[in-house]
Amino acid sequence: MTDLRDGQPHSTPDALWCPFPSLTNPHAEQADRQSLDWLARHRLLDGRLRQSDRIGRQRSGHLAARTNPEVPAEMLRLLSDWYVWLFAFDDGYCEDRERGDRPGPLARTTALLARVIDPEPPGDEVPGPAGAYAAALREIRDRVAAQASPSQLFRWECTVRDYLSAQVWEAANREAGTVPGPSEYAAMRRHAGATYTCLALVDIAAGYEVPAAEADGPSLRRLRDLTANLVSWDNDLYSHAKETAGGQGRHNLVEVLARHHHCSPAEARRSAVAMRDAEMRAFIELSRTIRTDGSDAASTYARSLGLWLRGHIDWSRHTSRFDVPAPAAGH
Repeated sequence: MTDLRDGQPHSTPDALWCPFPSLTNPHAEQADRQSLDWLARHRLLDGRLRQSDRIGRQRSGHLAARTNPEVPAEMLRLLSDWYVWLFAFDDGYCEDRERGDRPGPLARTTALLARVIDPEPPGDEVPGPAGAYAAALREIRDRVAAQASPSQLFRWECTVRDYLSAQVWEAANREAGTVPGPSEYAAMRRHAGATYTCLALVDIAAGYEVPAAEADGPSLRRLRDLTANLVSWDNDLYSHAKETAGGQGRHNLVEVLARHHHCSPAEARRSAVAMRDAEMRAFIELSRTIRTDGSDAASTYARSLGLWLRGHIDWSRHTSRFDVPAPAAGH
């Protein structure tokens, strides 16, 4: 659904504007089941997460299938396992009230996890509850390494380290009760949301490699930034009601804009939608240029990022991840 005010497409209250086709990988259900089994083997479905069945209802396999609709089944499973690791670590560790508001201990944990993905990881195990996450992360790293070139693997490892560091930034804000300003938020949200880690796997999963001069060049770097902004902001728009109800809205674009501009949530939401529509127009223009002037691999990658944007929106509209929790009995 699009609104053509001023001759340009816009998002509507019912749908976020995205002009790319809606596709899905036929192996989604299989990937869902296999990823849940994988989490269970790594003891990451124990306790609270197991009881609520929250991870299972979020359908990581369908997110992987929507955002990577054309990869083979085995690579879809790798992507789904990575996505579900991110969900589990975010929900079970970073958002845990005993751990997620303590940047000091979290910094140590994320440093140990970053060490796990080094080419020669430490021989000693990561202590405490983070140990299971570390073992699963190392397995993912080794599976990526089996499919990627050294350059592709290095890019993915860098994005994972940036993601882990951004979790400490979020924890520091939670501890201080701080809502970051728009510029700081936009810069850090791209990393905290782990989108870069997923985009670094796009060409690996599809079995090709963008030449380094293009992959690390300004055009594709900018296109990845635009993609990460759009994914982050779309996520914020879908999750705002849930996060506000749970008292976790400070890392959400709507809340950031409302605080910075001293406006109502409804006005902030309209501003956020306008921002993401402007970003989408910039993405379309740059993607068109890359697909015209770039190599075949760069053109394929740019097309895949458009499919990623559409797939993320399609998944967000149907996942339980953004459902507002029901009030407790007696309240």
